Amino acid sequence: MENSKKSIWTKVFIIGSGIAFLGSSLLGLGSMISESIDRPAPTENAAQSQSAQLQAEEKGFATVLAREPNNQTALRGLVEIRMRRGDIPGTKAALEQLIKLDPTNVQYQEFLAAVNKQIADTKKMGTLKPTEPKQPTQPSK
Repeated sequence: MENSKKSIWTKVFIIGSGIAFLGSSLLGLGSMISESIDRPAPTENAAQSQSAQLQAEEKGFATVLAREPNNQTALRGLVEIRMRRGDIPGTKAALEQLIKLDPTNVQYQEFLAAVNKQIADTKKMGTLKPTEPKQPTQPSK
């Protein structure tokens, strides 16, 4: 008899624990979903703020270079920022300064070659003229 009472209490405990576990899981899942719904999606403001941040960083590197024109760390930072902004001519100018300061650095030379290739490819693509679409001819009646 006592064995059956223990068995019943064990089953009640297991079922109660399972219900408590499921309830807390569902509560956590519900709060996570509601937070994701309430959170606004990234908008153009995020892109604008990133662009503003890149401009500020570029200005900071330029300020350092105005004081210390041979600062390789600032030049490397300027190269990185200009690449991220898509300023290929500016990147090339900063790379050329780096190569003047450290002409034995193979990485700088390889990167400059890649930038020059990208500039050449862009110019080559710019010289291609798009073809005009032909108007369909009207069948004569």
